[in-house]
Amino acid sequence: MLGRNINGYTIKEFKGSGSFGTVYSCEKNGKTYAIKIFSFSYVFTEFTKGSDNRITREITALKAVSHPNVVSYIDDGEFFDNGVRYLYVIMDYVEGEDLENHIRNTNISPEEATSIFTEILSGVNAIHAKHIVHRDLKPANIYITKNGEVKILDFGLSKLIDFTSITSTGAEIGSPLYMSPEQVKDGKNVDYRSDYYALGVIFFELLCKNNPYGKVQSRAELYYKIIHEPPISIRQFIPNITNTIDNLLSALLEKENYRRPNNASEILNYLKSLPNEEIGLHKEFVPSFFLRTWNEKAVIEAYRKDGFEVENFIFPINHQNQQKNLLKNIIDSGSNFMIDPATMRLAYDTFSEVKGLVALPYAPQGLNRLELDDLKTLAAKQEYVKKVVDAQIQYKPTYIVSPFHVSNNSNLVRIKATDDENWFSLDVKLLYETKDYLRSIGCNSPLVGGLCIKTDILTTKSEREYFLNVVSALPCDIYWIYVDCIDNNSNPAQLYQYANTLLTLQKSTNKPVIAGRIGSFGLVLLAFGLFGFESGASRFESFYEDLYKNASDSYNMYLNYYFPELMRNVPIERKNPAKIIRLLSSTIGKDISCSCPYCSGKKPDELVNEPLSKKHFLYRRQEEINKLRSLEAISEKVTYIEACVQNAIIYHQALKPIFKSDDYSHLRTWKTVIEELKKDWL
Repeated sequence: MLGRNINGYTIKEFKGSGSFGTVYSCEKNGKTYAIKIFSFSYVFTEFTKGSDNRITREITALKAVSHPNVVSYIDDGEFFDNGVRYLYVIMDYVEGEDLENHIRNTNISPEEATSIFTEILSGVNAIHAKHIVHRDLKPANIYITKNGEVKILDFGLSKLIDFTSITSTGAEIGSPLYMSPEQVKDGKNVDYRSDYYALGVIFFELLCKNNPYGKVQSRAELYYKIIHEPPISIRQFIPNITNTIDNLLSALLEKENYRRPNNASEILNYLKSLPNEEIGLHKEFVPSFFLRTWNEKAVIEAYRKDGFEVENFIFPINHQNQQKNLLKNIIDSGSNFMIDPATMRLAYDTFSEVKGLVALPYAPQGLNRLELDDLKTLAAKQEYVKKVVDAQIQYKPTYIVSPFHVSNNSNLVRIKATDDENWFSLDVKLLYETKDYLRSIGCNSPLVGGLCIKTDILTTKSEREYFLNVVSALPCDIYWIYVDCIDNNSNPAQLYQYANTLLTLQKSTNKPVIAGRIGSFGLVLLAFGLFGFESGASRFESFYEDLYKNASDSYNMYLNYYFPELMRNVPIERKNPAKIIRLLSSTIGKDISCSCPYCSGKKPDELVNEPLSKKHFLYRRQEEINKLRSLEAISEKVTYIEACVQNAIIYHQALKPIFKSDDYSHLRTWKTVIEELKKDWL
């Protein structure tokens, strides 16, 4: 074909071939154009009948489209070559690179991706306005010019081509990845909403260089996924993407075309609603303690009557029916409180043995545990969020908590992007949906972003950095972080990375971070500037996944009595107070004995009383919090808490043989960690 003159157009250079023909550059009257040539044998027979045939009308319509983001159709005609009849179409010549290569070779920011997508949408809308469906939208058919303009190519040509004749010759129908479910099922009966589906796939690729169906081994597998399987969440690749864009992708990639946006304006409305508001930042972090309650109505009432207050409560929602009076007491106290939605427990079979969990409006039906597949669709996620939030709002808590779950649920110890959604990426999405739902109902309560991860994630550099990158962008007001498992058996590396990660998150976001279910090590975290930590009254001092594999707490024959000087709760056999008698009658007994309003004047055996020990714990814990608040500089707080740890070691050593070396080895670990944290934070 090179050098041939076709109706005044001289073919100059081969540019490529595609599903519908071969493309060359050509010249006429000193101007360069693109010419696309394909055989008439590929054209619908019905299009060629009569002088006023449909092919003439179709190309006339193509030439009527005039838009900055659409390549202009200039001319058309036909010719014979070696007895074969060909159709040609002349278009503007576009210099630049196709979007396929641009995506592959360029680091595209979400802002640039959105801008390119908007230009493509604008061009597609102009095509649709002329009652033309592109049918073969794909990055290879979209060009980025040298001036950065977006140009759509090949629009409308697919309708002229007889797909049956192409497939019978073994040629490919467009690009399968960008085909809508209805195109896969019946390629001849599609409308403009198929183009919207293709736009969803293209936008997905623009954002993350991946496709919504992951790695596939065959076209049959791809077709099956397109028809039957939900697309991968974009948050697998960009966890902090705005919820608006996430929802737009979900809408464009709906399986049924009637569920997709109905016009370009609906699509643009998603993008116009991109949030610009800044979340209010907290500049000061006052050391705080959050009490996780459990069956403590009488204790809290008595504590209040004595003139003392618990500043912050966490109430597990599955106790709302069994402990109504405790909840009422918390509400009436005027203290800050949040409700743990107990969503973590729903992913385990044992939830079915707890009446309070089964009764929750968002509990799985039929006593089936909650699975990722239950929340695959956007509608399912939004309904779940609504039920979880509504269950909290009825009690008017200070904070609203987004639903969250154990990040790995006993599976792979990783959260970083994979082809399949994981619990961590789901929780990120649920938090965005919670923010949107609160906004929609006009609720301005601070949003707590709950997250639960495994210790190994924080000790793996790439996973830790991924966690911080993702979580630091979340639209919540407070973070509440559970880690499985941080306790007195944690090694120095685990404890250091845990502390450093939480402190880094707080510093980088300037938002309060609460460490979930951790014992006296929480005081170390507060000394370095963390906002708060949670535990129960002499219980619930650590979190580990197996807690939720058990139906309920079994009766403990030991009572925990808190010794601030030892920085620990000491288990005392309820029916045998010998241990506490030995402790308080030792040579250092007077140094570790308590003179709080609840213990003063009591004999050691009288301290083995659960209500007393809990009130004692609350009083002494508040003393510790107040002491840290009285020290202004972080360096002063760290010096103070470092001395507390050293003194606790000395006391333990003096209490041999009551305590063995292993009983306080965690304190030596704390010392090591404090020394490392000082290098980073002082």
